[in-house]
Amino acid sequence: MTRGDSESVTVKCSDPFMTGDTVYMTVREDAESPVLFQKTVEQFGTEGEAVIPIEHDDTEGMDFGEYMYDIPVPRADGTVTTLVKPARFTLTEEITYG
Repeated sequence: MTRGDSESVTVKCSDPFMTGDTVYMTVREDAESPVLFQKTVEQFGTEGEAVIPIEHDDTEGMDFGEYMYDIPVPRADGTVTTLVKPARFTLTEEITYG
């Protein structure tokens, strides 16, 4: 994604989200580093999707480069499902506002 842009990530689960479920998206430099930003979704769309908003302020102060993220879902029944296992989150430079 481009640094400072507003975007969203939409995730669905084969076992539909229910009241009491929480979807997290956490971004760090690596698994051991401090959290750079974390988003939480507890309300789900009519199609059963979770829309995770990424706001301008979430990334505008970050350096360009590679980060890591995952998307786990602690469920209301006490189970946890990781929908996106640790993956790369690439932050690119902007040209117009750089």
